[in-house]
Amino acid sequence: MKRFSLVGAGNVGLNLINSLAKKGYDFRYIYKKAKYDYFASRLSGDIGLIVQESDFIFLTTRESQIGEAADLIARQADPAGKVFFHTSNSLTSDQLRPIKEKGGFTASFSPLQTFVGFYPETDLFKGIYFLAEGDGRALQVAQEIADKLEAHILFVNKEEKNHLHIAAVSSSNFLISILKFAESQLEKCGRTRRDRKYDIRIMLPLIKQTLHNIEKKGVEASLSGPLKRKESAILEKHLSLLTQDEAAFYRTLTGYLKK
Repeated sequence: MKRFSLVGAGNVGLNLINSLAKKGYDFRYIYKKAKYDYFASRLSGDIGLIVQESDFIFLTTRESQIGEAADLIARQADPAGKVFFHTSNSLTSDQLRPIKEKGGFTASFSPLQTFVGFYPETDLFKGIYFLAEGDGRALQVAQEIADKLEAHILFVNKEEKNHLHIAAVSSSNFLISILKFAESQLEKCGRTRRDRKYDIRIMLPLIKQTLHNIEKKGVEASLSGPLKRKESAILEKHLSLLTQDEAAFYRTLTGYLKK
């Protein structure tokens, strides 16, 4: 099971091609187009040929297009005996039902990782966790791929996927929203002196140590600061300096920490 192709090649797909190829897998085709025009020589509009010449195929399209891609494969190719994965953290292998009904082995096999570009020199999969559920044969191949990528694999239930996705969005996107809020406070520091400019980089050691603490001690045990010390006067001072919207955001986050 070495030959693989992709349907859809955005940031996830391009990095997946890069990492799998470095691990000895035989990259064959991308269906029709890829982001940034990478791998132009590997583009093909013949989905039948792509399926025929691949052992496993990743559907790394937008979530809204996975069902459409599965229908296309079921109509125009022979998926019997081949393995198909989609990489959506929020959707289950049910999205690939048309392929399964034609004899293909299907699974959701999604990386808990953030992809904001294509980094040929970086392996974004080593050490991460993949979520997987679906047919036994597809899961066996998923395990082999995860092992090759030096990644972990979690075999999950379908009903767990949305909660896992919420956790992933919270861990990545919501972290960025909090850091945007922090950045907005740093910008206020530069209003009184033209030569003073702070950016989020001065907070990186604090952020990194917090993540280190979480890794070693867990989430709740890593809390520090005025809330942990029960210094309510400091919290009230913060609120007095914030705009109405900022104060609401601050109260919401602080309130959740109290739970």
